[in-house]
Amino acid sequence: MRIVIVGAGKLGFDLARVLSQEEHDIIVIDKDPEAIEPIADNFDVMTVVGNGASVKILEEIQVKNADILLAVTDNDELNIIACMLAKQFGARTTAARVRNPDYSSTLPSVLAYINFGIDLIINPEYLAAQEIFRLIEVPTATGIDYFAEGKLSMISIKVADEMEIAGKKIAELNLEKYTIVAVIRKEQVIIPNGNTQLLQNDKIYVLGKTAGFHNLNGLMKLKKPKFKQIIIAGGGLITQYLVYLLRTKKNLPEIKVIEPSADKCRTLSAELEGCQIICADATKMEVLDEENLGETDIFISLTGSDNSNLVACMLAKNRTVDEVICEVSREDYIPLAESLGVTAAITPRLLTVSTVLKLMRRKNVISVNLLNMGEAEMLELEAEPDSPITKSYLRDLKIPTGVVIGSITQNGNILVPRGDTQIQPGDRAIVFALRPVAPKIEQFFHNGVTMA
Repeated sequence: MRIVIVGAGKLGFDLARVLSQEEHDIIVIDKDPEAIEPIADNFDVMTVVGNGASVKILEEIQVKNADILLAVTDNDELNIIACMLAKQFGARTTAARVRNPDYSSTLPSVLAYINFGIDLIINPEYLAAQEIFRLIEVPTATGIDYFAEGKLSMISIKVADEMEIAGKKIAELNLEKYTIVAVIRKEQVIIPNGNTQLLQNDKIYVLGKTAGFHNLNGLMKLKKPKFKQIIIAGGGLITQYLVYLLRTKKNLPEIKVIEPSADKCRTLSAELEGCQIICADATKMEVLDEENLGETDIFISLTGSDNSNLVACMLAKNRTVDEVICEVSREDYIPLAESLGVTAAITPRLLTVSTVLKLMRRKNVISVNLLNMGEAEMLELEAEPDSPITKSYLRDLKIPTGVVIGSITQNGNILVPRGDTQIQPGDRAIVFALRPVAPKIEQFFHNGVTMA
């Protein structure tokens, strides 16, 4: 594919890194030479210094031949204009990062962005708020994703010493209704089998029916506790979106937002109904003491600063809070956050990259999720008629090493695949794959491909 990325910031860098691994023809545009330099030095991509919303620049790079243009600068208006111009020139698909709620809220159909040449609006802050909302629904999980129209869930859990699964082999767990599709151990991805032993501090990914995860309580201690209050440090966009989502819940605990800026507190008080705004610094222990933060609460740090978030979460853990969620902008801070006892670390850029990856895939790729800082993918794939995956039993197919098929949706039923399972055309499968082999397993589900 020929892909144009407008914007060489942190998100543009991540997109260039991930997409260059898939051997796409990539052009990165940014008006700042210093922002372009790290991308040019590290990745096999073409770089252009200039304005990505300039007609002249877009003509020079022949954007008319682009399969996808991704406009991901920090300027919403520039992103929108770049996509509109690219589409008029002939670019097949465009996506714009738009963070301002005034631009990204639902519009009447007559004003739909598709009519202006923008195929996808990406809002990293809203994606992060959605992820946090899901985590609140399943306490103690470090991550959660839904598939098959919500019928399937994949949760990630850190193995604790007190869990019954600690020290046991997967074959000993009697998990007929679930599949452990991946194990992260010391930042290394392991494709498990029945002989894989689960060790303390492993992060495991478990796939199963959404309605049945309560049956894992004896092993994982996933029983949903009753929280007294949700305390959010920081009053930025993620917090605002999260409060809107939380207000859709019934029997909602008290919500408090701690924000040090007096001006922002006044704005939040006017815009966020149903929560208490506290003008203070959440990195000070006395502030958390005054709000009676304790083990029956949820603490979420979204200050916009990695350092402040990590400090605030460390203080929350010192007050024995079990459910602590931390935003980090750098993937290499995720292990640090976990070492502090954080339940889940949220990186908005990784969520955005996962959304963008869906644009790169064939039409039978329903969803794509990056795992473990992008080293692996979770794919929801539909088996096309006459595709290689439908030709034989799973045990007889030469499925690449580094792939686990976690579940199959067949005629509305959720199946845990075994060696004698045969996937039918139209079936949807949840597949875990290391990134280098992800394109290969996609080919198994695509028709017109002959697998050797």
